[in-house]
Amino acid sequence: MIKVAILGSTGSVGRQALQVVEANADALAVHSLVAYSNEKLLDSQRRRFSPRFCGLISQGEQCLLEAVRGADVALVATRGITALPAVLFCLDNGIKVALANKETLVCGGALVADKVRQGGVLAAVDSEHCAVSQCLLGRDSANVRRILLTASGGPFWEYDSERLSEVTAEQALAHPNWNMGQKITIDSATMMNKALEVVEAHWLFGVPSEKISVVVHRQSVVHSMVEWDSGGVMAQLARPDMKLPIQIALLGEGKSIVPPLDFSRLTLTFEQCDFKKFPCARLGHEILSLPSLSATAMNGANDVCVERFLRGRLRFTQFYPVITQTVQRLQKRCSELPLTVDNIKKIDAEAQKTAALMADEVICC
Repeated sequence: MIKVAILGSTGSVGRQALQVVEANADALAVHSLVAYSNEKLLDSQRRRFSPRFCGLISQGEQCLLEAVRGADVALVATRGITALPAVLFCLDNGIKVALANKETLVCGGALVADKVRQGGVLAAVDSEHCAVSQCLLGRDSANVRRILLTASGGPFWEYDSERLSEVTAEQALAHPNWNMGQKITIDSATMMNKALEVVEAHWLFGVPSEKISVVVHRQSVVHSMVEWDSGGVMAQLARPDMKLPIQIALLGEGKSIVPPLDFSRLTLTFEQCDFKKFPCARLGHEILSLPSLSATAMNGANDVCVERFLRGRLRFTQFYPVITQTVQRLQKRCSELPLTVDNIKKIDAEAQKTAALMADEVICC
């Protein structure tokens, strides 16, 4: 029986992970559950799954380390950088990490990659990176010409720049293909999620940013592709359902958990990413040329932008200037500090303060 610790059990990915555990009850068991603050739902989950341990991050981050001790695999679906120490602990202590948290690799990618090189086991739960992993299975990654990360384009792909400046949070939260939490849904609308995924792919697969491309695929059926030096392209296709990458990360292919594709009704289209309308999408390539901690500054600034936008205090088109100005303001600081967990926390806090000031300046202008 595989003992699973679920960090972020009350969020969208965490709830779907519990569905995967139930569907594979002969192979998976809940070892522990951690939520941020939703005590009512966590208590309901505790009564249903009888874990060894339950904890609330809002009552102390030490619960994350307690939760992973004794587990076989930790599914990390928390927000922000809170779980980074627990991820590093797992990789040091033979606990597989099923990573559904972008910030861990965006902010601490070099730290995580070093642990993986030393024998830690990491599986990506993002549908794009899970797809790339499947395409690379049994193949020599040295022969990769390009990794092609697909993007849905979000709800505003066909909007012009003028319309984009007037969109609301309510409109942005209406994703055409996926049902996700608020943060990732806004990131999908701004296409900031692609910037984060470029950085993740760099650390996960050890490829330079110039070998990672973003392709807009509106149907969200092709979850990513790998182009080989020979000219061939391998793709992973599936319905847009996070339970599939969760199951693959926890168990391998396992039982059929999503309905099969109906190829008689399937239309697939691909387009170039419009970086002019969606400049946040290019931030992943831009940030990898800067000091390592700059990615934390970028991520922290984006968190502030999402929060402000959800409250109607920032325009959709103001994300990129706020984020880039924040990174620029902190560039010297990022270049002076080594990449450590403590410094990631420091830069994250500084970036959020700086981004709040930048957002106020943008609004005033």
